[in-house]
Amino acid sequence: MTPAASGYLYTLATLSITFVGFSALVIVLRQTLGGDLSRLDLLLTKIFVQLGFLVAGAALLPPLLALLQCPEPLVWRISSAIAAIAAALFALSYPTRRRAASGDSTPWIVWVDVGALLIAAALLTANAVALGIASGPGPYAVAITIVLYVSFLAYLQALSTIHQKHLLIIHRDEDRPRISIS
Repeated sequence: MTPAASGYLYTLATLSITFVGFSALVIVLRQTLGGDLSRLDLLLTKIFVQLGFLVAGAALLPPLLALLQCPEPLVWRISSAIAAIAAALFALSYPTRRRAASGDSTPWIVWVDVGALLIAAALLTANAVALGIASGPGPYAVAITIVLYVSFLAYLQALSTIHQKHLLIIHRDEDRPRISIS
């Protein structure tokens, strides 16, 4: 494995774990400030942790296989197959889990996120079977970077939803003065 590939993957793993810690910290801070956590809030926290660990694990798998002296083409095929399965299972199960937690239909923006995750899974699958592309670090890194960026965007979407819900609660309770952070 090239130093550039391993350096990028280690950086991606570090960034992903940092994101997991930050996203969990924001939810804990929200609860500390008096916000109740709904089933959807808990699911979203779990989702960001899962996506972050998925990316971190995917980023660390190729260097691990290289340490085990796996031939380089096989490193990328095995890593791609495992990451493709994980990303596809996550993407396909998320709308159902979200609906169960929220009781609402899945918003269109979540379907965009799911679509992006499925594109990453398709790219990983193509890399695993060397379908139309040479199996290697480039497509692999692009695909797991897509997964990380989807988790970043989904996190921002969730914060926006929580913020809107918080503003609605303040507006509804304006007859009772209180201090709040918006």
